[in-house]
Amino acid sequence: MDQRIIWKLVLLLGCLPFVIPIVMGLYTMTIESWELFDWLVFWSVIYWPTYVVGILCIVVAVYKLKDR
Repeated sequence: MDQRIIWKLVLLLGCLPFVIPIVMGLYTMTIESWELFDWLVFWSVIYWPTYVVGILCIVVAVYKLKDR
């Protein structure tokens, strides 16, 4: 597989920790009495390491994609 495609997948993987809470928050708002902001705060407190890993994946992927 081309390395450029792999780094694009790593970039997408790095964006997932930021997209999943929004989708899950919107879903939770429809079936429970949560507010979106409450859900995002709850998610960010519990799953903060996923944001760190996501940021690292984004930084490394952008660096590698710009390098080529």
